[in-house]
Amino acid sequence: MKQNYFMLILARIALLPALIVLALTLSVCPVSCRSMEEGLAFIEGDFSIPEITEFKVLSDRSAEISFSKEAHVSGAEIFSADEGMLQGSADISYPEEKKALLSFPEATTTGAEYVIEGTVADSTGNSLTFSIPFKGFNKNPARLIITEVRNAYGTKKINKQKVHRSEFVELYVLRSGNLSGIEVFSASDGEKKKYSLPAIEVKKGGCITVHMRTVQAEGIDGEGMISETGDNIALSTHEDSCDTARDLWSENTSAVFADSDIIFLKNSADNTIMDAVLFAKSDCAEWKSSSKTIAGQISQSGIWQNGTEPQDAVCSDSITSSAATRSISRTNVQEAINAYEKNETVPNSKEKWIIAKAATPGYKNSSTAYKK
Repeated sequence: MKQNYFMLILARIALLPALIVLALTLSVCPVSCRSMEEGLAFIEGDFSIPEITEFKVLSDRSAEISFSKEAHVSGAEIFSADEGMLQGSADISYPEEKKALLSFPEATTTGAEYVIEGTVADSTGNSLTFSIPFKGFNKNPARLIITEVRNAYGTKKINKQKVHRSEFVELYVLRSGNLSGIEVFSASDGEKKKYSLPAIEVKKGGCITVHMRTVQAEGIDGEGMISETGDNIALSTHEDSCDTARDLWSENTSAVFADSDIIFLKNSADNTIMDAVLFAKSDCAEWKSSSKTIAGQISQSGIWQNGTEPQDAVCSDSITSSAATRSISRTNVQEAINAYEKNETVPNSKEKWIIAKAATPGYKNSSTAYKK
């Protein structure tokens, strides 16, 4: 009886409470060391829980889950997050080891919010329940490039009135399509302050300014920050808005971007990086760990040429909170358009950017570089 008791405890040795019970038992039982050694038996095996390493939406009716080990999924159900209704159960197949293909009972709607829930277990019974939110597949994602960035926040006097200038990322539409699933990231901020573009249709040649911070201010300066998600692109009236470009405002109200950082666009459906701009202070000798990972991915993708180390980035010494009227501005927009139309690699490196004397969110980029 005593032997079975200790075997049960040791089978759960990964749990802290079991260790405490075992320690107390050993302290009160009048048993010799030799009898304990003969009475204990250790259970061997794999007690690790299978982990989900990646989730990809492949189409409007399918998704793929990758695992840390070979595992099987059961009870996978799709819910509409917008309506809170069950859409049905997914059919499950296994195209290769450590991957499960989920086929949805109904086609998803572009940009709509969904949740998939289920259980994954390995061959020894170690299991994990999961709940993964995702957006309906975008069949026709727009092709975008980054054309201007202001990574500083500051104020300026206009007619003796203080006007706040927030961080922004300007985008140019190379190909018409839907924005759903496209996200604006910085390597320093990560998931916490990313901006997910809304599910709206945009046309080739259009310009989008993503204002990465909603300004908290009194009076006129605190007004007019309206996201233009419909046909009217003149709704936003804040100082940094443009009547001929689409303005989108993040709900974030705190600082974004670092002095040395990587701003990039990502398609969340397949996790591919679509475009990026790298900038760094002259005294930045090495990227921080989060930026290193992103720099490596960008290097492999080829969207930033001639190296991805800090010395290969745009020098951002001239961008400060006291000089938030300046921006990091792309100089080869037309070259990028021509390359894309010829199905060639879009040229992008630090030589294709300048620190512009004046930021121009939504307007044609300034070609006048700031000089000390």
